[in-house]
Amino acid sequence: MTLLADELAERVIQKLVERQKRALVIVTGAAIGVPAALEQLKALRSEGFTYHVLMSRSAMHVTGEKAVRDALEPEELWVESADQPPEKVAAGFQTILVPALTVNTAAHLAGCMSDTPAAAMILSGLLKGKNVVVAVDGACPDNPMRAKLGYHMTPALRDALHGNLEKLQAYGARLTAAEDMAKAVRKAVTSFLPAKAAEKREAPTKSQGHQTRSGNVIRPAMTGRVLSVKALNTAPRGAVIVVPKGAIVTALASDEARRRGVTIQIES
Repeated sequence: MTLLADELAERVIQKLVERQKRALVIVTGAAIGVPAALEQLKALRSEGFTYHVLMSRSAMHVTGEKAVRDALEPEELWVESADQPPEKVAAGFQTILVPALTVNTAAHLAGCMSDTPAAAMILSGLLKGKNVVVAVDGACPDNPMRAKLGYHMTPALRDALHGNLEKLQAYGARLTAAEDMAKAVRKAVTSFLPAKAAEKREAPTKSQGHQTRSGNVIRPAMTGRVLSVKALNTAPRGAVIVVPKGAIVTALASDEARRRGVTIQIES
């Protein structure tokens, strides 16, 4: 009887996980980090993920429809607006993925404004507690690529843009670096499971172990002010990771730090 109950429970869990692998992908016109994020989502297709995509008009110019279709092979792709109201489209998905977030869309979401189809779908997902995973490379004011593109902003403006991302995270979005997006998505779709069950369902990842003495202080390379999982790859057990004030520590990075016995310290 116990074996039968366990088997039924496993089938229910399997169906719930599979349902969350049907994702709505929203691509806005960010110019930074998009190829890496699309490659991450492409890798998830072999794990059963399927995609319906909304692209903004600016994304059509910056990223291009072909790049999105080649990577995601979407079942549907809409430009600017879908064939139904944004909130109704979002209601059909448990998972909403944003591989390219612009500064503009981040500001709209921080102000709880749903005045574009993209913002309306993302905000709808947050309001209903859905899996909303956002790659923030294109919206982070301190991303190294931004300076190369000619952006030189005042500290006050930089702080305001950071504040938008902090609000988005506080609203329930799972922020990630583009290079970590696949792992963040796997974590999101299994978040309702007990920890041990979720670990079994996440794809195995390689970790690099290094022996060093406890108390080692590390200042990791970061994607702007976003501390990603990759930045922790060489951190030994017992190390202290020091990040600047205002850094955005993704939930994934926090989990990895706990797993490794690493302390994340934010400078005062």
